[in-house]
Amino acid sequence: MPANLHFGLEGILPLTLYIGMFAAFLASVFWRPAIGLYLLVLTLPLQTGRYRLHEFFLGAQFLDILLLGTILGMMVKRQEVIPKTPWTKFFLVLAIFYYISLWEGAFFMDVPLPIWITDTRFSEWKNYVEMFLLALVVASVIKEKSEIRNLIIVMCFSVLVVNRSYISLMSERDLSHFSYEVRDAGPLGYAGVNGLAAFEAMFMSFLIGIYASIRKIPARIGILALLATCGYCLLYSFSRGGYFGLLVGMLVVGFLRMRTLLVLAVLLVIGWQILLPASVQERITMTTGDAAEGGQFDSSAQTRLVLWQDAIALFKRNPVTGTGFETYEFIGRVGPYRDTHNYYVKVLAETGIVGMILYLVLLWKLFRSASSLFYGTEDPFWQAIGLGFLALVLGAIALNFFGDRWTYQQVDGYLWALLGCVIRGLIVTGQKQVDKTQLSAVDRAVLGDGQLVACNGAPD
Repeated sequence: MPANLHFGLEGILPLTLYIGMFAAFLASVFWRPAIGLYLLVLTLPLQTGRYRLHEFFLGAQFLDILLLGTILGMMVKRQEVIPKTPWTKFFLVLAIFYYISLWEGAFFMDVPLPIWITDTRFSEWKNYVEMFLLALVVASVIKEKSEIRNLIIVMCFSVLVVNRSYISLMSERDLSHFSYEVRDAGPLGYAGVNGLAAFEAMFMSFLIGIYASIRKIPARIGILALLATCGYCLLYSFSRGGYFGLLVGMLVVGFLRMRTLLVLAVLLVIGWQILLPASVQERITMTTGDAAEGGQFDSSAQTRLVLWQDAIALFKRNPVTGTGFETYEFIGRVGPYRDTHNYYVKVLAETGIVGMILYLVLLWKLFRSASSLFYGTEDPFWQAIGLGFLALVLGAIALNFFGDRWTYQQVDGYLWALLGCVIRGLIVTGQKQVDKTQLSAVDRAVLGDGQLVACNGAPD
């Protein structure tokens, strides 16, 4: 368990969480399906914490069991498990394509066929596709605004736990100058420190969008406090990609809703050498020491270019469908590196032109869903969700130029859960519009504008 994540319960927390998994499973099946979903979302980023459950029977399937309990609960209550939306068929197409690509990769590398979770690549495919299912399940289970608020509050609490652990960890290190040794992934485990930075940048972008759209003072103060802890973690992750991702999110909200963010962004771009700590300045300028004393330049930028060139060369030999889903990390083509350090290049190398087209369509659908919810309703609540998600998505698009920030559940799991909220918002606001069009002219004349709004559900 990460440092100070246990709140004094280090000895009993793994067992408590393990028992809670089964309790939440049963409560989801026989009482309220959302219970398992809340626990899943709470623990989604806490990868190193969930590692401690692997010593227990089925502990490694913690998230799978909670999601299964939620689905079974909806089936028991005879509720719609998968909502009828344009996303459903598209997710099915993606899942099938990636599984076929998984087999292609097995033939390419001459390894056993991926038919069960004991196969590493099959497990990675399952974890990725599971996020599609999570989005649809959230859209189906979480129906009311109050439930969406609760889900976001759970996310905020989980992020606070992540940040508390990371701040405690970094407070014990010398942050006066940059060094690779000082960096740490914290509770996000194998996603790496850049994965942690991407997680912080994406959630900060979402929170900034929410902050710009609400007026309640207590909520604004709470968001600012959480943003401060996120900012500390992002700052001392020393991830240049993370900084850029947050900047994109800020610009999105600044252009669409809150102009003061544009001023803040300009100040950061112009005055970062004055405003930021010395260690962060050293990282941005790619030095490991005092430049005046002959600081050595970082070679990571040059390594990225080598990796990109190698991946492009691999793509040119397999341009249509690539080498197969999740193959690059097992080929070992450039020293010890197992990632292309650019997800778009990775998609090209592994899934070819077909995979890239599907991925770009996915990004377009995410953008369109967020913008449709933001622009398509006058309800402040749904506008806030739409704007926050739009900033998150565009920030994620920028972040993936610096590495794979897309296939790690602990990094972008909240993107998919929030997509479920956006899908629910589109269903709700779309249904209101349908209801209005179905009213006859006589009904409109009798009811009047005020009662018409009431019968379609006035905004909260």
